[in-house]
Amino acid sequence: MRILIFGAGAMGTFLAGCLSQKHDVTLYGRGKKLKAIKENGIRINGITELTAKLNTADDLKVFESELFDLIVLSVKSYDTPQALQTIMDMKGQAPLLSLQNGLDNEEKIAKAVGVKRTLGGVTSHGLTYISPGQVHHAGVGETIIGELDGSKTDRISEIAGALSSVGIKTSISKNIKTEIWVKGVVNSGINPLTALTGLKNGFLLKIPSLTRLLENTCLEGVTVAQRAGVDLQGMDVIKKTKNVAKLTAENKSSMLQDIQSKRRTEIDSINGAIVESGKKYDVDTPINSTLVALIKGIEEGGNR
Repeated sequence: MRILIFGAGAMGTFLAGCLSQKHDVTLYGRGKKLKAIKENGIRINGITELTAKLNTADDLKVFESELFDLIVLSVKSYDTPQALQTIMDMKGQAPLLSLQNGLDNEEKIAKAVGVKRTLGGVTSHGLTYISPGQVHHAGVGETIIGELDGSKTDRISEIAGALSSVGIKTSISKNIKTEIWVKGVVNSGINPLTALTGLKNGFLLKIPSLTRLLENTCLEGVTVAQRAGVDLQGMDVIKKTKNVAKLTAENKSSMLQDIQSKRRTEIDSINGAIVESGKKYDVDTPINSTLVALIKGIEEGGNR
């Protein structure tokens, strides 16, 4: 497949490096980060060990006469609108697969390019960004993708096969919206707690007070999801959150990495999205609201 990875952070670098082993991959990014990747390639260490040289681009106009089979969005959720504006200027009708954090990316994508071009996805691999082009793979997680209408199409099967063929084991969901909500609740319980404490994911299971806080944070999200009509029947989301924390025990969450690097976090699209949905469906979310306020406070303090 001819694949464009949009975003050269930890996830984008990991996907590009793995997929380039068997596919024609172009990694889109900007500035010094992309320049370093262009010059030195990609190196992934930890659970996955590989080096790769691949195509890079900071201007998609050079591809006006060439078409991609797939575009994967791996940018921060708050950068989704800007990324879509760039993609909308491209020729072709390649499907867009979101492998991002947050509860609202697929909605933004569908609004911009149409539901037919929009694919949903979640992944929980534990990745730590070391430097441009260098990523540490600290924990294996599941990757799930799907059509928004739940159908099992040839293209979703081909994409799942492409990811699985390079070691990113991928399954197909008939209800990807549920999977996105589950991932959102999982992130809501892990990311802000690690960001606030400075701890790796596994410590949330070793300190009883943090484990209880993780549970109660997730419980709010589950209540909101159920009130919003998300089918969670037979799913123990709190147990799943703990399992993700266990599998990625040595990983620093993306939100902790953002805080430590004094970057903007994705709190608005994770806990913030749960809070806003709670307001819509008349569900109180005091814990998630508090976590949003605390993370926002750290962000603002860092800027000052």
